[in-house]
Amino acid sequence: MTSTTQVLGLSGSQINHFQDTFKLSYHLNYLEVCQQFVPLRGLDVLEVGGALPASLVIDHLGCNSWTAVEAPAYDQELGAANQFHRNSEDQQHQKKHAESYQHLYLDIEAIPEDHYGQYDLIFSIACFEHIHRLPQALRVMHQCLRPGGRLFTMHSPIWSAFDGHHLPIERPLRFRQATEEQNWIYKPWEHLLLTRSQAFDVMKARFDSTFAEEVIYYTHNSDHINRYFSEDYLMVFEASPFEIDQYQLTFQVQTPSQTQEELQKRYPGYSQFSNNGVLTILKKTAQIVIF
Repeated sequence: MTSTTQVLGLSGSQINHFQDTFKLSYHLNYLEVCQQFVPLRGLDVLEVGGALPASLVIDHLGCNSWTAVEAPAYDQELGAANQFHRNSEDQQHQKKHAESYQHLYLDIEAIPEDHYGQYDLIFSIACFEHIHRLPQALRVMHQCLRPGGRLFTMHSPIWSAFDGHHLPIERPLRFRQATEEQNWIYKPWEHLLLTRSQAFDVMKARFDSTFAEEVIYYTHNSDHINRYFSEDYLMVFEASPFEIDQYQLTFQVQTPSQTQEELQKRYPGYSQFSNNGVLTILKKTAQIVIF
């Protein structure tokens, strides 16, 4: 992964400004990765699952337009952690670029049809693991692109990763003085290796029954994540209207051999548990007109 000291042609002070002012972290690195595959300058871009600041994508990167789409339920669940795009400084830039920058609160599946065929690139980071109706969402995204347009996604952690539970909760303050056992909520891959009842018993012993209930809810019931394995993403991408241009397993870690064996036994047909995420570029094939 590219160091944040070398991304997007930004100086050190500019990097600090965007990170501190807009709470950006991995966003800059992921944008740099996208730039290496699809240069952004002059493009009409649809961002799915986020809202990068206009001062970055219009003023600095030179995109022709930027439309950000965020699911209302996810935005509400994240709360203040997802509010960097409401920064007062960037609101000034949004007004400045009112004709080229817009921010929509809706599920991508519900985007109005007047957005169809309007974009050169769909940019989506840390999002696809949250989309439940992913096949339908991909069909709509395909409609939004012009012929020859691309979809770039980097998303992690996915369900099959060592931390794929993606818990949006942290250890409660009443466990501030954590024991060694409490340094973990889930140990690596434990969310996959334990049944619901086993996980509840483990969390109850590790913490208490109140926190165990919260952990079980977010692990097994919350719609915060879609619980797709690596192989599921590839299946959905192959079945979509897109052509796969790039497909890479990202952020690899070593899966202990015994853990790998247990996981494959528990989940027949699945074997990719070492990657934390997926990088994919999908292409909308240009239409061929025959006279």
